[in-house]
Amino acid sequence: MARIYPMFSSSKGNCCFFGTSEGGILIDCGVSCKRICEGLAANMIPLSAIKAVFITHTHSDHVAGLKVFMKKVHAPVYAQQKNLDILRSRDMLSGAFAHPIDDGLPVKIGGFEVTHFPTPHDTPASCGYRVRFPDGKTAALCTDSGHITEDIRSGISGAELVMLESNYDPDMLRNGSYSYELQERIRSDRGHLSNVSCGEMLKELAEGGTRNFVLAHISPENNTPETAVRAAIEALSPLECMKDYLLYAAPMEGGGAIAF
Repeated sequence: MARIYPMFSSSKGNCCFFGTSEGGILIDCGVSCKRICEGLAANMIPLSAIKAVFITHTHSDHVAGLKVFMKKVHAPVYAQQKNLDILRSRDMLSGAFAHPIDDGLPVKIGGFEVTHFPTPHDTPASCGYRVRFPDGKTAALCTDSGHITEDIRSGISGAELVMLESNYDPDMLRNGSYSYELQERIRSDRGHLSNVSCGEMLKELAEGGTRNFVLAHISPENNTPETAVRAAIEALSPLECMKDYLLYAAPMEGGGAIAF
């Protein structure tokens, strides 16, 4: 059975494992090496199971632990060329481990096939990933996106499981402690997806047959898991949660296995 492990998911750090204790891939290393290793151990995933690391973009909450982690796991690191250049310029990645991902061509490793799709975010390059497991099932991860593009829609549609950003509640953001400038950055087309925008995409995905959803990158300041889940359930109505589809809110840390 295919599994993902959203071990860390928020603006404080992101790291998700796709696979089993036998083998899989890690997407992002946004917390310390120590915490990543503890998260893997808690899920009984040995370091030897990591066949490759994929990076979505170079904001610190996605790459903070990469340099030290790669000293423990000598696996290839795949990312868009711009991101590899940035990581090398920051002395966060050795050229020996760096592998650029090519547009339209899947990375095949350990029985997995991984393709990327561009996402609109305020960084030089950013992407999401679609992963085909050895058993043929597919899962997609898409966070840090200011809005849904046709590239995103194409990248995540039809997957059995989709992990999609549900970053903020518009009212909580507007009435919260963030400055107006920061609020505008988050709301922009290169910022983050709101609960409302996420819900609209979830409904579209459900109409296309997806039945497993994971709400990701939930802001601890401008959202709550309960608020995000409530918005998603409302958007997916009249379908019934736990009957017609399964819905999970990825915790900020300590996430376990989600099977599909």
